[in-house]
Amino acid sequence: MQSSSADNARLSAAHWPAGAYRREHLPERVLQFGTGMLLRALCAASVDAANAAGVFSGRVVVIQSTPQGHARAINAQDGLFTLVERGREHGAPVERTRLVGAISRALVADTEWPAVRDVVARPELQVIVSNVTEAGFRLDATYPARLTDLLYTRFARLPDGPPVFVIPTELVDDNGRHLAAMVDRLADDLERGVEFRDWLRARVRFCASLADRITTGTPSRGVRLALERRLGYADALLTVTEPHSLWAIEADPAALRTAFAIDVLPESVIIAPDIGFYRERKLRLLNGAHTATAPLALLAGVRTVREAAEHPRLGAFLRHILFDEIVPATDLPGEAAVAFAETVIDRFRNPWLDHEWRVIAANQTAKLRARVVPSLAGFARKRGIAPQGLALGLAAYLRWVRSRPAGDADLPLIERHWRTATAPQGLAASALADADLWGLSLAGLPGLLEATTRWLVLLERDGVDAALDALPGMPQHAATGRT
Repeated sequence: MQSSSADNARLSAAHWPAGAYRREHLPERVLQFGTGMLLRALCAASVDAANAAGVFSGRVVVIQSTPQGHARAINAQDGLFTLVERGREHGAPVERTRLVGAISRALVADTEWPAVRDVVARPELQVIVSNVTEAGFRLDATYPARLTDLLYTRFARLPDGPPVFVIPTELVDDNGRHLAAMVDRLADDLERGVEFRDWLRARVRFCASLADRITTGTPSRGVRLALERRLGYADALLTVTEPHSLWAIEADPAALRTAFAIDVLPESVIIAPDIGFYRERKLRLLNGAHTATAPLALLAGVRTVREAAEHPRLGAFLRHILFDEIVPATDLPGEAAVAFAETVIDRFRNPWLDHEWRVIAANQTAKLRARVVPSLAGFARKRGIAPQGLALGLAAYLRWVRSRPAGDADLPLIERHWRTATAPQGLAASALADADLWGLSLAGLPGLLEATTRWLVLLERDGVDAALDALPGMPQHAATGRT
């Protein structure tokens, strides 16, 4: 690697190590919608690792599908970027840096669409990956229409070509099935719609997938300069992420591996006929712990997840709900669930990650229904009593939501209850009995209404610290690790 300073050396093909794989000769086998950090840290990094291991020989063409994006920077750096993994593993801080060479080039959808069509019409192109955010993953957004156009182009130009695997990574449950349904609806508007839909069923595989990796955003100027000084070049695409990485793809493993053999690190890329285990594990343990803790942390004036995980009371609360309530409430294998919960604590304590509770708490009501209500019901089913920590989190939500600013999409779902309640007891009884809101009557779960009411009264009377101090079992997990 060149030793010139970051001030006068921009990352380019000249920095690619002589002993690395010959990236310039690899065919373009993957089309990726999205130029952001997540897919760089997930898709491009996985393809790069598979190329380096000699099990996959291909590069990624990246599509910038919005006016804002990184296509220009990608092309200026010959597709190269630096992946910086920073965080905690097994309780200890780690930092790893590597140059990723899996991207060949970037195209801008608004101005280079004929070139994008040319790429998808090549037989070596067999995989399309997307991360266009949940806002772009709708029938009336541009991505489904553009994907349909590309698949129609493939149908018209290469009808007998090899199968295409479409792998969305957006945070939508069963995203592959939803995307297939959108494409099928849009196919009606195209010439030869019936023939095209038959071809789609025969030649295109829509694969649900789960992406689980937190990217930490652009580092501050001082941190960036220090990194670039060590690297010896300036990198406009410096990609900082946590060490943990999981991409679970639902597909026939043998079929997908013929086109996309990137599961070289089994703990990072999983190809399986059913990824329900991985989805349940992430939704219930990682996302559920986030959602159950967010209102409590906000009421306590704690800004970030890391600060909460290191906090003497909130850190113990997190461990309590994870290990003593959420894990027992799931049907996940015990050892696997506990092991993943341990990684969750490491991830929450990442010293380089500023994950703010105010962001996590957006659309909190809908998140509680999807992520926490199953644990409330599962714990009650298995133990016959209410989980006290999750009940405290639910009470904190009822307390916090009163001060929530207008504009949150799911605020009307709950505000009718606290607008008409005259006392904490009435609020808890009304809100928990709303089966339309939660999918079941939470008031019917054994002991939950009583526990939530008690915690709500205590929060209103004495505050967060007093409630946390009163939670049974809190000393079981020390603030810095599980004992």
